[in-house]
Amino acid sequence: MTDPTFLHPVPVGQREADPDDTDPERTVAELVRALAVHGVSLPSLGLDGSSMYQPFVPPLIELGRVTEETARKIIQALAPRTPQ
Repeated sequence: MTDPTFLHPVPVGQREADPDDTDPERTVAELVRALAVHGVSLPSLGLDGSSMYQPFVPPLIELGRVTEETARKIIQALAPRTPQ
């Protein structure tokens, strides 16, 4: 009997297709544009390279570390808007 916990290796650069998979590079680009609207720039924003080759985990997006000023801009951008 095959051990169900055994993970079959996936060749480097190939991931198992998930029909609901989105394009992580497109998602990063959309996030960059959405943050820019609020004056927020995350220099280290990008795809986490090591997660790109994990067959059973979706790619992770690395947000990186930010200054306190940038963190406050993100807080302001996420704050609910009051109707005028």
